[in-house]
Amino acid sequence: MSEADRSAHLIGPAELQSWLADRPETVVLDVRHVMPADHADRDAYLAGHLPGAQFVDVDADLAGASTGRNGKRPLPGAAEFEKTVRQWGIGADTPVVVYGAPRSPAPARAWWLLTWAGVAGVRLLDGGVAAWPGELQTGPVDAPVEGDFVIRPGGLPVVEVGDVPSFAERGLLLDARPAAKFSHPTDPGAGHIPGARNVPVAEFFDAAGFLLPDDQLREHFAALGIPAGAEPAAYCGTGVAAALEVFVLSVLGVRARLYVGSASEWSADPSRVLVR
Repeated sequence: MSEADRSAHLIGPAELQSWLADRPETVVLDVRHVMPADHADRDAYLAGHLPGAQFVDVDADLAGASTGRNGKRPLPGAAEFEKTVRQWGIGADTPVVVYGAPRSPAPARAWWLLTWAGVAGVRLLDGGVAAWPGELQTGPVDAPVEGDFVIRPGGLPVVEVGDVPSFAERGLLLDARPAAKFSHPTDPGAGHIPGARNVPVAEFFDAAGFLLPDDQLREHFAALGIPAGAEPAAYCGTGVAAALEVFVLSVLGVRARLYVGSASEWSADPSRVLVR
């Protein structure tokens, strides 16, 4: 994977500052989320965000209605999401940058969903909002002119619940959560899909929240013994951290599948167990 390929996924803070000066039509999306409370962090956005950035709520904007059987954050309907994307001012050729707190997986959910929907050229801000070298804007921003984006679902592959066991059997099912959530004898919320392999996505970032160099990322995944050309599947609790795992693999040129329903869908059926 070359530096040019990496730059197709990531944009550095100084580069973004110059980019926005030259390309004011760029749509910037702030996807901040509070963990472990697990809710959108609009207060942090209002207190300070990149100039012109629009706030994105993981649940209201990047997920559909949960039935209790399809996971906590299923895909939104195509028509519904097309309308949302247009409200952000995105058209067929609009450059898009998403960001959040350092090491947060929430922006990757936006990257994944926009790319899945057919938006070209979506990039993540490396280091998140903490790395921004310029001044931050406070308060809300004016709504942009509505875009003309036409959704084309299927830009990234997914895994349906019925196909999950086959990935696990082949050693290609990756759990992106911390080790304590994957398996902990005293945590009632811990547990993983049988046959899954724990690959915590937080380990792919340095202390400042920047993505590790490609060679270190390759070493990490090489240790898993995944065959060249294989398409692993990633999951987590609700399909957010796993989107970041898919993103990191995509940086390395590996086409990974997202199990959108993740553990929240898997465990909704009593016939499907989570093991510790």
